Amino acid sequence: MMDIGLDRARPGERWVLRCRRPDGSATDVVGWLAAIERATVQIAPERSDPVVVDRDVIILARRAPAARGGPDPMRTPVEELERAARPGWIAHHEPLGEWTLRDGGGFTARANSALAVGDPGVSLPEAADRVVAYAAAHGIEPWVQVIVDSAEDIALRGLGWQPVYLVTDVLVCRLTTLLRDGLPDPRVGVTEQLSEGWVRAYGRSRPNRLHQADLRTDAGHRTDGAAVRMILDGHPPRAFAAVADPSPGAHAAEAAHEPVAIARGHLSGPWLGMAAVWTEPEHRRRGLATAMMRALGHWAARGGARNAYLQVAQDNHAAHDAYGRLGFVRHHSYRYLTAPG
Repeated sequence: MMDIGLDRARPGERWVLRCRRPDGSATDVVGWLAAIERATVQIAPERSDPVVVDRDVIILARRAPAARGGPDPMRTPVEELERAARPGWIAHHEPLGEWTLRDGGGFTARANSALAVGDPGVSLPEAADRVVAYAAAHGIEPWVQVIVDSAEDIALRGLGWQPVYLVTDVLVCRLTTLLRDGLPDPRVGVTEQLSEGWVRAYGRSRPNRLHQADLRTDAGHRTDGAAVRMILDGHPPRAFAAVADPSPGAHAAEAAHEPVAIARGHLSGPWLGMAAVWTEPEHRRRGLATAMMRALGHWAARGGARNAYLQVAQDNHAAHDAYGRLGFVRHHSYRYLTAPG
């Protein structure tokens, strides 16, 4: 047995095990260590349940980066990244060629604007009219989301469409840079089930835009609340990170249901998109946001993600500085245009 290094391994780390086959050849098993026993090792390959490997067949073992590598995320075309991000925050929608018409019950600009990227399949004036008609039919403002200074941005502004709202920067980072060599913080729980406590915390994070009544689940809930849940809970794979109250003396039963910090992750191909990163004011400056983002990064890495992205208001300098310290850099920017008149 030559499983050099496994005695220093910790469950949750990503390792490469070179194993001897019965015919004398060798093969590599790459994955996350689930358990290390005297005679066996349980390792979970990407997108798979753990498998048991006899330690007697391990020729060599070495620790691997926490996520797969790949091309520099800055080399990803802007349009490709916008399409990867599209299912991460969406409710009702329908295609218009390569564009997407979106209706989220009026909740957030991103879910209630047409994503104008690529060829709409019709002339631009007709596409613009279709956006206006769709918005009118769904009772939302006629907005489009465009990449700043793209052909769509320039052409629509030539038709009289005007910028509204703030410019948003899209930041990107390799998962290996975000995760470094660490393991998930034990303070953070990650689940693929949207809990009522997480939803209540999300409502507290947006007191001026979202009323708790909008998130009710009984027969009297408002349509807006249903759309919010559709945005948060739809289009898996997605996961919800939460931190229970870490204060001394916190009631365990209440802490389990009322998180003090939350974040949401969405997996789209090699991309992890993170949103709704929020911590109760009295629990800030404890590293909880970073811990949740890294926990979601570990979850996404097991699903094949290589890179992460965030969408941040361009004038939110504090957030830019914080994410920059984690390795995020600006990839591109987008903004919203509204129809003339």
